[in-house]
Amino acid sequence: MCGIAGIVDSTLNGSEIQATMRRMTDVIVHRGPDDAGLVCEPGMGIGMRRLSIIDVAGGQQPIANESGDIHVICNGEIYNFEQLRSQLEGRGHRFSTGSDAEAIVHLYEDYGQDCIRHLRGMFGLAIWDQRQQRLLLARDRLGKKPLFYAQLGDRLVFGSEMKSLLAAYPQLSRPNYRTLGQFFQFAYIHQPETIYSGIARLPAGHLATYSCGQLSIEPYWQLEFEPDDGPAEAEWCQRLDEALRDAVQARLHSEVPLGVFLSGGLDSSAVVAYAHEAGLKPLKTFTIGFDRAEWDESDDARRVAEHFGTEHHLLRISEADLRNSFETTLQSVIAHCDEPFGDASAIPTYHVSRLAREHVTVILSGDGGDELFAGYSSYRGALFAQQYRRYLPFVIGRHVLPTVARGAAGMLPGKWHYQALRAAKVCRDSALPIERAYRDKTSIWNVAELRQLLHPEVFAQAEYLGEQYLPDPLWARMRGDRDLVSRLTEVDIHSYMLDDILVKVDRMSMAHSLEVRSPLLDHHVVELAARIPTRMKIRGGSGKHILRQVIKDKLPAKTIRKGKQGFSVPLRDWFRGPLSELVHDYLGPGGYLPHDLFEQRQVETLLGEHRRGGADHANKIWLLLTFAAWHRQYQSGEGESASRLSGAGSRQPLAGQTDDREAMSCES
Repeated sequence: MCGIAGIVDSTLNGSEIQATMRRMTDVIVHRGPDDAGLVCEPGMGIGMRRLSIIDVAGGQQPIANESGDIHVICNGEIYNFEQLRSQLEGRGHRFSTGSDAEAIVHLYEDYGQDCIRHLRGMFGLAIWDQRQQRLLLARDRLGKKPLFYAQLGDRLVFGSEMKSLLAAYPQLSRPNYRTLGQFFQFAYIHQPETIYSGIARLPAGHLATYSCGQLSIEPYWQLEFEPDDGPAEAEWCQRLDEALRDAVQARLHSEVPLGVFLSGGLDSSAVVAYAHEAGLKPLKTFTIGFDRAEWDESDDARRVAEHFGTEHHLLRISEADLRNSFETTLQSVIAHCDEPFGDASAIPTYHVSRLAREHVTVILSGDGGDELFAGYSSYRGALFAQQYRRYLPFVIGRHVLPTVARGAAGMLPGKWHYQALRAAKVCRDSALPIERAYRDKTSIWNVAELRQLLHPEVFAQAEYLGEQYLPDPLWARMRGDRDLVSRLTEVDIHSYMLDDILVKVDRMSMAHSLEVRSPLLDHHVVELAARIPTRMKIRGGSGKHILRQVIKDKLPAKTIRKGKQGFSVPLRDWFRGPLSELVHDYLGPGGYLPHDLFEQRQVETLLGEHRRGGADHANKIWLLLTFAAWHRQYQSGEGESASRLSGAGSRQPLAGQTDDREAMSCES
């Protein structure tokens, strides 16, 4: 695990390249505090910061081939490197280290850019071919590891984090306000765009080649959901069991201490079960506990830990601690993300990473289970809506039943009043086309609200604000002719999981120099899950049916029956009480929101409604705060230094909340 960076700029001499590369790697020391390495020549440099995990003594990067004219740097892990090494040595290649990354450079000698297809792992990597004066960049299939790039004329710069690119060329900080529509609707920015107009993300499953000033980008892997109704459920269970066992086993190779995140939910508990089967000893597990029962899953985690006899570590955090550290937290989130990032469920990821890093360097997580096996209630809701629209005329479903339910709410007491209001909303939403219903459920701001929030010229530039609210490839997936849940899960994997969950996990874990490995997101498991029929994922009103069947004899019965539990922080109450002054400082007339982008009067109206209790705008206020904090750090130059906050010594706690979308919860 490392942080990588590089530059191709023919206008710079060797000493200028080296000085630039040191700036680029120094600002990502948190990604690799153990070692550093550079290869520099006039017009080109690549470098890394290393977190030593495999071949700790001898696996320094960059790594060269036998003749020293091809070099590789890799952020991540290659899990099949031992098999690849055996094959390559059989063809005459000589290895000088025991590192997993060295297999890449020899594969490149044999296969050229097709070498990427042979890799099983998580990675953002670069290969410099001195003979051909060509740079190859590649990112893993699911996008677990980040890789950013910018082209300025015939110059190219890249890195694991955007702060490396900004360290090389500060002019890249020019903002890309077209992305405001994405961010304020969905709380994240879709790849390949970023908040900076000159910086892009290399898309997951893509490779790029750069030679003679020309950049070419192409996919090397694409996930297709094609459910196969042929095999019986028992056969699918056997295949999935074998794939999960293999995926976990492959991720246990490490020369440094390794553990497992254990939230007590089904996915992380399954990872613990397979790690136990594989003989991981001592099996260390890590859980966060909270002083509010609705947040706390520590008893569920303890049950699983006791079942397997793990060395269990629990960190309890109080609501007061979270609230009191809020401003420091806000700044730290932005410093590690380099752009506004609206999923504040980063808090459990950040804290459990801090806890785990005190004991281990590598951790396994259960990320991906909800998307692969239809764990979110929104998928079941979509199936209900599909039947609702099929059997009820539009006028009845959209207008009559919601009106009746709202009328009943006015005559009902207590919880029945709120249940009737909820029924009215379900009826109204279920009558909508699925694309509109999906957008409304996953949006923080809707289009009409954004029209009031943003200045007219800014609103006119913003992307994805119309009926087609996703980029063309995702829109096509949503509108396809496959079964509904397959379409929705495919869209979530290519958007929410990729641009939100995996960003959160990477940035918050690397803030503590901790490597996170995700067995459920092994591409073999993902490809298998994409072929399992929906009827084997959703059964009896519950998701993850097939996963429960596979692991039902491995876990306590109560864990198998446990439903999904999200995590939230009471920002609604904090923004009305103890944090109201801070909110005003950031978002008021003298705050950090740029007045040429936002309608300040509308912001003041929103804050006033929330403060008086007339409406709950906590999620919207949180997004405004994260944008204001980013603008303060990266545009106005005020506040804490982003590079200092993101350094290896930064151990500040994060605080936040989920939004209305259930998927904002963290399944570690």
